[in-house]
Amino acid sequence: MFALFRTYQAQLHQLDSTKAATTRHDVIAIDDASLRDAVTTKAKKRVDSFCLGTRANDVLDEAIARPIMAHVALAEGQKYSYEMLFRSVMIHLMDAVTNEHVFCRQFFKRDAFSPLFQGTLSLLLEQLENYLFGCHDGLALLLMIKVTHSQRRMLKARHISSLDDFLDKVTQLLWPRLKTVMDAHLRSIKGANAQKLGGVDLHAHYVSRRYAEFTCSILLILHKGNKALRGEMGGDVAAITASSPPAAVAAVSPGAPTTPKSSAGDMLLQDLSVIMEEIVLLLERLADEHSNAKERNVFMINNLDQIIGIFQERRVAGKEFNHFVELLMAQRELFVEEELVHGFSKMIAFVQQTEAYMASPSGQATPDVNAEVVEMLVREFASSWKSGIEQINRHVLSYFSNYRNGMEILKQVLTQLLLYYTRFQDIIRKVWRNKPPAFCKDLVSTSVILAEIKKYALAI
Repeated sequence: MFALFRTYQAQLHQLDSTKAATTRHDVIAIDDASLRDAVTTKAKKRVDSFCLGTRANDVLDEAIARPIMAHVALAEGQKYSYEMLFRSVMIHLMDAVTNEHVFCRQFFKRDAFSPLFQGTLSLLLEQLENYLFGCHDGLALLLMIKVTHSQRRMLKARHISSLDDFLDKVTQLLWPRLKTVMDAHLRSIKGANAQKLGGVDLHAHYVSRRYAEFTCSILLILHKGNKALRGEMGGDVAAITASSPPAAVAAVSPGAPTTPKSSAGDMLLQDLSVIMEEIVLLLERLADEHSNAKERNVFMINNLDQIIGIFQERRVAGKEFNHFVELLMAQRELFVEEELVHGFSKMIAFVQQTEAYMASPSGQATPDVNAEVVEMLVREFASSWKSGIEQINRHVLSYFSNYRNGMEILKQVLTQLLLYYTRFQDIIRKVWRNKPPAFCKDLVSTSVILAEIKKYALAI
């Protein structure tokens, strides 16, 4: 039995397609310097090691869970990811243990598990430990954890408990290594700055794409088998760790207090939450490289929109997605104000100050305003509002790489402009309630402005 598995493992080792696919440098906030030896700087944007693709389906689909025929795969020159090789060995082991268990029970009237498999299990644990020493692929680690959980469930259905201790040891090897990989990603984000990442411009940074792909892949693996991702990361995470021994959890975070409610899966979700917070802080640090508030808003909007877009493409929902949507809405509002102030600052300032005075305890329902100032504002708006809207349109189209996002922001800016002008007219009506001044004939009708806005909406 030992010789059989040793030979099979050696054959599978030749089929590994991921031996050098992921290195210690493959972290979310990868340094620009580590990419300088690449043939092209486009390597910055590569996220191969974070894209899940079909890996989860290939490994976790129990309907096609058959071991790899190594001699056939070698003859055909096939290659597999390590988690596929791991699954194949585990299926072989589970089937061998099942067959020997049934035979020994029927023929010898006792279980002969230990003398038959002790050497084999030691071999498999040693080879797994050697692989994990240089493994930096968080997706492979989590997939192997799910494979182990699936094997445990299948053995339980067969009423075989001989492999429980072995699966516990496998789990105790996998979870700590995954924790180490997650910590490496977190350190990379905390220590990143614009200089290390090769500078910034107004477009979305490659680090935000790497973060989004990695987070989506982790969440998709956790929820593989669920009909939908609803937002609460419970179900399958709890199932993965429910059968894990306390020692496995303790090994994930040495010295950390453990409680009955604390599991390795909970810690993984906590790590994702911390990484999410740190990526937002990193984007803010990168945004601060820009010289003015509007450019900082544009940078943040482009990056948040890129993250949200990847979550939507991967059909991943949850608290991470909701958090970034909230941040994007807040940044859009800030940009709207910045963009309007650029072209209509005097009217907006007048509206805000007058409304604040009217709302204050010492204010008046009908405030005293300088008619000359109001007349100047009315005529200035009447002469420049169309060109101002056109300029806003040009700015938005040039700032935002995602056309749909840009058009949503354009509608938001124009709608807010219309609201400000409506409030401006309301103030005039309150101040000169009985006798409108002559300059009121220069007021632009809101219906005219709305019609102009609709032109842009139709173009959208």
